[in-house]
Amino acid sequence: MALSFLFPKQPLQAPVVEADGAWVFFGGAFRTYAISNSDDGSFTSRQIFAHSNPHTGAGRGSTATPPYHWHLYQTETFDVKSGVLCYILDGKTGKLQAGETVTIPPGHWHTFWSDPAAGVDLDVHITVRGGPNPGFDETFVRNFYGYLSSCTMQNIAPNPVQMLTFMYSADVVLEMPLNLGRFANYAMGNWLGWLGGFKSEYPAFAERH
Repeated sequence: MALSFLFPKQPLQAPVVEADGAWVFFGGAFRTYAISNSDDGSFTSRQIFAHSNPHTGAGRGSTATPPYHWHLYQTETFDVKSGVLCYILDGKTGKLQAGETVTIPPGHWHTFWSDPAAGVDLDVHITVRGGPNPGFDETFVRNFYGYLSSCTMQNIAPNPVQMLTFMYSADVVLEMPLNLGRFANYAMGNWLGWLGGFKSEYPAFAERH
């Protein structure tokens, strides 16, 4: 907190929450639903990517495409309900059609996006389980995408320290030169994030009551 005055914070825009429980990001391009938090510690998020919007329908270069990353502890399963999901797993590309799944153990590099050639929205359920911390959960989804959407819709560049603060809180490691992703999590997401007054949760992205 001592150095927070050196890191000006962007104004945060709260996302729209629709009557069916959808959290809406990027002006309607991306919707998320918290499907379940199970007794076994697993969490499932339903995510819908609009095929006709540049934030979600421009292939891997879409705004909402996660950076290439891996999870320290959590196993992640993608279950496609409709549309086509493109992914890269450990450097190899693949596609999932409706009804198909892929499971990614901890420590494996991956990212995914909606196939722009499909011509329909991607509707996918993402389930994560395992690990000593919540990691990738609904709090992370709402804050990470809420912050990125807020910056995008205001034409403001996201602060990299803030993004790494989110990554550190979720036990997610980004691809970086010389494999410095995990070090960056500790040095920037943890220590510099704390000194700069960055948080992993914000009231603008909290559960609505």
